[in-house]
Amino acid sequence: MTKKILLAGTTCALSLFFWLKAKPWIADPLRFQEVDVWLWPVVMLIAYTALLALSLLLLPKLYKLLAIFFNLAIFLIFFGVDQVILAGAGLAFLIQLSAVKAVQNAGENSLRFKFVPALKSGISRLLTSVFILISFAYFLSPGVQASAQNKELPQGIRKTIQIVVGNYIGENLEIQNPRLKAETNNYIISQVTTFLQPYFKFLPPILAFGLFLILQGISVVFVWLAVLLAFIVFWILKMRGLVKIEKKPMEAEIINF
Repeated sequence: MTKKILLAGTTCALSLFFWLKAKPWIADPLRFQEVDVWLWPVVMLIAYTALLALSLLLLPKLYKLLAIFFNLAIFLIFFGVDQVILAGAGLAFLIQLSAVKAVQNAGENSLRFKFVPALKSGISRLLTSVFILISFAYFLSPGVQASAQNKELPQGIRKTIQIVVGNYIGENLEIQNPRLKAETNNYIISQVTTFLQPYFKFLPPILAFGLFLILQGISVVFVWLAVLLAFIVFWILKMRGLVKIEKKPMEAEIINF
């Protein structure tokens, strides 16, 4: 009983720390060049999904649901109870339930237990559910909503344009004409803003969906890192005798015609 409570408690604690670190980043997630902004959320996300997947594999049903509900509760505490947020939380909850089923089937309905197949599908779905929560939170973030109302590009997009312009111009041209970079940057931002004037009301959902696609696109890296961490923790638990793999006879239904 103690080891089950400890695993569930650690998973819930990691969920709390993840959302605590992720909230400042979600306010402006396009700051990819600022490593200190997104590094800790990434580390906590990998640790959290790894431990949650292990919890889905090892813990009884009550503990599994407790870990899932705690994660959603922390998310709602940090980002408020809004219809949009509740819709995202409901969708994430359904996906996490499917992760429970995937891990349970892989762990119980196999003649030989294989760790990676048992957890990989579950971790992938857990990450998708978290990315959905992040996207819905970003949709309602003050910066995105203010950009749509004021018809201005978000600060993150402005910085991205500055980086692209700086890389395109290069150091030699910038030395020859110091004002070239600033003038080019202002011109491009002005042109993009003018082009998007009729569409700024659609900016929040577009940015939120774009962020989800970006995160989902790089999720394969997170999946394998989480699988590796989960395997290390599982191996430690197994070496200490806290986890045992037992062999039991199984019956199979065979159709004979």
